[in-house]
Amino acid sequence: LITTTTRCPPLPPPEQTALIPEADNNNNSSEHVGRDPAERSTPRPLSPTKLLPFLSGTLSRRPIDADLDALRRRLHHAPRPLKKRSSITEPEGPAGPNIQKLLYQKTTLSHKPGGEGSAAKVDLMVSETSEEPQSPPPLPPRSPFGPVSPPHTKAEDERSILRRVGSDRLTHGMRVKFNPLALLLDSSLEGEYDLVQRVDDPSMPNDEGITALHNAVCAGHTEIVKFLVQFGVNVNAADSDGWTPLHCAASCNNVQVCKFLVESGAAVFATTYSDMQTAAEKCEEMEEDYIQCSQFLYGVQEKMGVMNHGVVYALWDYEPQRDDELGFRVGDCMTVLRREDGAETEWWWARCGDHEGYIPRNLLGVS
Repeated sequence: LITTTTRCPPLPPPEQTALIPEADNNNNSSEHVGRDPAERSTPRPLSPTKLLPFLSGTLSRRPIDADLDALRRRLHHAPRPLKKRSSITEPEGPAGPNIQKLLYQKTTLSHKPGGEGSAAKVDLMVSETSEEPQSPPPLPPRSPFGPVSPPHTKAEDERSILRRVGSDRLTHGMRVKFNPLALLLDSSLEGEYDLVQRVDDPSMPNDEGITALHNAVCAGHTEIVKFLVQFGVNVNAADSDGWTPLHCAASCNNVQVCKFLVESGAAVFATTYSDMQTAAEKCEEMEEDYIQCSQFLYGVQEKMGVMNHGVVYALWDYEPQRDDELGFRVGDCMTVLRREDGAETEWWWARCGDHEGYIPRNLLGVS
């Protein structure tokens, strides 16, 4: 009996030994007896990166590979679906070659018959395309009619209010002027103290009787209110509905402004035209400082004609209509002798000099 021995190839590095089956040292020559010569000539893997050999012969094909090849041949001429973006079958476009398609050919198609040549061809294509610079995208088509001039929209002889570049300034003397009344009302409402001081007559009313003092009181600008009163603005100026600056301050529950206006000669019993309410009745019950503001105004109404020994001052001129009435001028000092009685509630009996009579309380002030 003759036995033959074969030399085993060298083992791979230690980190790859777990991936390749170890050679059995106890194998003897009896394992190779009875094998086919083609089967004994199967090459071993020569590189750690190629653990399994690739055989292009029919012996390395399994039945499942043959079925897949037959299926590929049948589907080769079948109609393809519509292509999508970034598809592996998309041809080369302006942005360069389809890298996904090249990788697909290199990795998948190289294992088919004749794949080595196609893989080399793909490698060559990748190397060639990588060296060439990418071309810019194509330019949009030009208009076949040439340059189009803009439409002529304005006549040449039409005069414009805008001054052209390089032209001389026209000396027609036109200047922009603001209405002093509108400037006064807006500045008092916005709190522009400097603009209010520049107006010649701060007591000017508009068509509805609203003055700068009304706006300053409603906006709560105390400095402007003090300036207007000290300038001589009428503190009892009423608008078209009879609202005085004291009514405005009471509707805002502004106690400090109410005190300042009363001390400056505001009429406490002045009423509006529509609802005949005094400033004390205009206090907002649902707003802050309602109690303080209403108590102050109602307290002034109760003490007027009693405090300061009953001394009051006339805020308007009044001509007597009956024999028992007393006439007076603005600023006259009168002494109230009797307030409300059974006959009259809104008229008080007072003395001015040597004369006595009834005077209307809504025309009086404490100072």
